[in-house]
Amino acid sequence: MKKVLHSFLCAGLAASALSSEAQVRYVDDVFTEAEIMVQSNVIYGLNFQEYAPASIGGPQLLPLVCDVYMPSPTADTETNRPVIIYFHTGSFLPKGLASPMGDRNDSAAVEFCRRFAKKGYVAISASYRVGWLANSTNLDLRRGTNLLAVYKSVQDAKTAVRFVRKTVAEDGNLFGVDPDYITLVGQGSGGYTTLAYSALDKHAEVVDLVKFQYEANGPGILGGTVQEGDPYVDTAIVGDWNGRGGMVTLTGNNTPLGLPEVDLTATGRNFVNYPSYSDAVNAVVNFGGAMGDSTWINAGEAPIISVHSRFDFFAPYYEGMVNVPVGGAFFPVVEVAGSHSAIRISNALGNADDILNGWFQDPISVLARNNVHNTGNQENLLTFNIPPADPAMPFRVNANPWDWWDPADPQSGNETNPNIKSESLAYIDTVMEFITPRIATQLKADGLAVGGTISTVAFEKAQGLSVFPNPTTDKVVVALSGNDKLARTTVFDAQGRVVYENHTLVNQLEIATANWARGIYIVQVQNEKGHLSTQRLSVQ
Repeated sequence: MKKVLHSFLCAGLAASALSSEAQVRYVDDVFTEAEIMVQSNVIYGLNFQEYAPASIGGPQLLPLVCDVYMPSPTADTETNRPVIIYFHTGSFLPKGLASPMGDRNDSAAVEFCRRFAKKGYVAISASYRVGWLANSTNLDLRRGTNLLAVYKSVQDAKTAVRFVRKTVAEDGNLFGVDPDYITLVGQGSGGYTTLAYSALDKHAEVVDLVKFQYEANGPGILGGTVQEGDPYVDTAIVGDWNGRGGMVTLTGNNTPLGLPEVDLTATGRNFVNYPSYSDAVNAVVNFGGAMGDSTWINAGEAPIISVHSRFDFFAPYYEGMVNVPVGGAFFPVVEVAGSHSAIRISNALGNADDILNGWFQDPISVLARNNVHNTGNQENLLTFNIPPADPAMPFRVNANPWDWWDPADPQSGNETNPNIKSESLAYIDTVMEFITPRIATQLKADGLAVGGTISTVAFEKAQGLSVFPNPTTDKVVVALSGNDKLARTTVFDAQGRVVYENHTLVNQLEIATANWARGIYIVQVQNEKGHLSTQRLSVQ
């Protein structure tokens, strides 16, 4: 473990303090940005991609690729580290087709993975197969290909988990991981992936529900013709939910890319990767997304930790229809269970008891439990209440506020979030403060060596200087830990100008922000002993 220098610099304003307390690995940052290394373009498996473009030869086997973030061996003495596997956003469509985001190098994916690595994890940002008939006016083709896209992403996620275990057993543990501690984190469409991963484990869950069956005779999503009532997902063709079965037939030749050539006249469209290894995980996390159906959830499945924007139009918070825009109108795809519904049912079945028993008392956790939309005060659900700017256009809402992107990207106009990196980083600060102690709590309950009582560590860490809610709209409360009092409180805008100052000796302050310009501010406080602390604040 190491002591870390915490610093903040903004528009000429700087403050730093050396932590005098031991940092807790997997909860606190124990490595610096400079101590993180990245291994890029690591191939973790192969699978069949029917949406491969003609420019590279059309449908064929293609590699599944990831980037691995980890503390450098020169800085880290640990050689058996827990793993976070991160799945990016993108609506299951190729990056650049409808959004400036959609691959493992997205800004948020990189930021989250680097932050996990700074806490001592090995973080893997994984690409997965994408593509579906989003613009089809045929409901069966639109719905079926969308469900199949989620299904294939789960297969790829299981390949990634088995790959991690294979590197330990067969490759000399080249990434220095502990195969017993693997957590999945999914953002947007990746959130659909991780939620399905946690619960989709029976053939009946794939084929029996009416909404997973063709409504009419006609063309099938995998070619040919189908009958009303046939399942969209034919496991004999695409394999099962674990990525086993439906094996492709190989011709014995190689493609121009140097990969095994698939016999397209044969039935199978799945390539089985590392079938002898387990694909069990300790927990799953989703930022947005939803679960295909709440009946998938059963006792004994992986615990869920969720972050969700209550007014997300495309991924319901409770339960509702997934809609896609086609030709200026919205077309329904399928009814799903959102984060709140999935969490509520999973918690009732006891799947997250180790996390629920943590009863975190840090300000973010208290606010998350008591959020007006979080009925039942679910311990493992962080809800952002970001309404659409215009209630008449609910589809134009900031539902993934942790994202930012190249403003010159031609797909930028499709995004409804403000493209403000500093604001997105403030959201990521909040998300990490919420999910990290919960992931560590579950891993510790499963046997990982994590120091201290994690909920206490999180509380004490947050209590140094508490600024909440953050982000905020109309007011913010500023307080110090223990018996420390605020002697001077100053707030600076992004240009370093003072927008608020108070010299009253108080336990806490409530500051009205309703009339402040939207943006990032720096809260600086001085206690009675003259010690300075700073924290970033996002005002919406």
